[in-house]
Amino acid sequence: MARVRAERDDLRKLTSQLARVVQVLEVENHRVKAANATLEEQLAARAGIPDLASRRPPP
Repeated sequence: MARVRAERDDLRKLTSQLARVVQVLEVENHRVKAANATLEEQLAARAGIPDLASRRPPP
């Protein structure tokens, strides 16, 4: 029984670590997307091409 409890505790620890890794990756993904959007806007401004992706349809 002690072996099963130890295995369960190990699995809980691994699950917690995996959840933290996923959380960090989601935050980093958000940052990369934001940086990419900024770079695309800068590139469009240099090229003199309007950024249609950021436009919203009229209400």
